Amino acid sequence: MKLILTVDVEADNQWSFNGRISIENLRRLPRFQSMCESCGFAPTYLVAYECLQDPDAVASMRNWQERGSAEVGAHLEPWTTPPFTEDEIRNTAMQAFPNELAGDWFARKLETLTGAIQRSIGRAPRSFRAARWGMSGPMLEALFRLGYIADCSVTPKLCWKKETGRTGGPGGPDFRRAPIAPYWPSATDICTPGCGKIVEIPVTLLYTGSWVREGSKLARWFSCMEEGNWKRLLNRLVFKTRWLRIGPDSRFQDWAALYRAAQRNDLDVLEFMIHSSELMPGGSPFIRTEQDVDDLIGKCTAMLEYFQSRGVTGCTLEQYAVAHRERKHESPRDGLSQPPL
Repeated sequence: MKLILTVDVEADNQWSFNGRISIENLRRLPRFQSMCESCGFAPTYLVAYECLQDPDAVASMRNWQERGSAEVGAHLEPWTTPPFTEDEIRNTAMQAFPNELAGDWFARKLETLTGAIQRSIGRAPRSFRAARWGMSGPMLEALFRLGYIADCSVTPKLCWKKETGRTGGPGGPDFRRAPIAPYWPSATDICTPGCGKIVEIPVTLLYTGSWVREGSKLARWFSCMEEGNWKRLLNRLVFKTRWLRIGPDSRFQDWAALYRAAQRNDLDVLEFMIHSSELMPGGSPFIRTEQDVDDLIGKCTAMLEYFQSRGVTGCTLEQYAVAHRERKHESPRDGLSQPPL
């Protein structure tokens, strides 16, 4: 089994975004990188446009990638990535989901971000995550044209439609039908396996209840059930949903339960995610003091050591996508064209 560590490298405290951007948290990346290296894992840094303005952080990430101890991918935030739409200019605090953008606007922003990363890091990114998980099938064509081979924006079991995005927009995506294992998504429906050439590597979000089988009729019914008291009760008693994140309430038992669930469902990869801003006091709603940061790093270390003790090894998003593509040997169909060589 493989473990992929993904880091959304972005501005401070995007949970309380008011149109102003600071990137103090980037000074904390070397500590996280050192922890990963000490445990034998290479993280994937998914970088937002604003973070490329920090020369020290750029130099560090470039160095880590060049020596093979990290990968640098792309993280597209519409509100920080030019060119900006008229409504983004009018409302600088608006955080539109990328899937709410018109196709041409998404493509233009993606070209800007991809080019900026290539110039700053010295190599074009090949892995992608949409900000706020705002991914859709039609967006795959733009990724594919620019040489991306992996996306990791899908959060199985979760629906983001009720979250506020673009003014008057449809909101975020609904991933409740999405597979838990890596797959080739359809160019029309991101939740449906198709014959594309972008490998979707979902964030690990599993039912850890001992007798719940992912993909069963019961699991599919529960996944699509509307949120409410009954769902929360069933989840607590039966399904026990966990995703591979670290928060104030994270415990050793969470990682063990996820590992057992992954084994039970024949998963060959786990994907962890964290925001770079969580590495700094005040960078997120959950991390307020230096002690909170120390606790988070301690939990990360314990998690990595646990997985390592179970024989889990690390890889980056790109490494997994290359291996997955070599195993499948899929031919391009479903409306997607061949990416540039």
